[in-house]
Amino acid sequence: MFFKASGADDTQGELGMFSTIKTKIAAFDVSGVAIQRQAARLAAVSIGILGLAGCAVSPNGDERAASLTPEARREVVAGRVKARWDALIKGDVGASYAYLSPATRAAVSLSQYGGKIRKDGFREAKIDSIDCDADACKVKLWITYDHSSMKGITTPLQESWVFDKGQAWYVYRG
Repeated sequence: MFFKASGADDTQGELGMFSTIKTKIAAFDVSGVAIQRQAARLAAVSIGILGLAGCAVSPNGDERAASLTPEARREVVAGRVKARWDALIKGDVGASYAYLSPATRAAVSLSQYGGKIRKDGFREAKIDSIDCDADACKVKLWITYDHSSMKGITTPLQESWVFDKGQAWYVYRG
């Protein structure tokens, strides 16, 4: 209807519509949205910081390893590598798990580790070289193992070892 039959003003209907909109706008709290966004941003940053802190490994620990000569560091790592691979060759998952770095063991449980690694078929592990710097050692190995269709496969492998509290630990990248 374009024309009103009477000259009366229909402002009551218009005021009712605007008061409903005004009530809905008043119920929408802009500061509440801002607080939620800031809280979400703070949570994301906190999770990121905690994640980075959880991955941190102190390579020198209490400085006992830093005082070792490079040759002594290589000897310590060689002994630990041999012991870990002896455990793997025997199929002793628990013993090989004990050589994982403390940070790795905090992130990966024994059952997770046991579910991911190969438990049998290893025959031999020979150390080819050990290169150490101030923080870690890279160990190059030759691993001999059996496969279901082939026996005596020899494959090169590189492992990372770090020092923590004077001890060498394997860094599992599972």
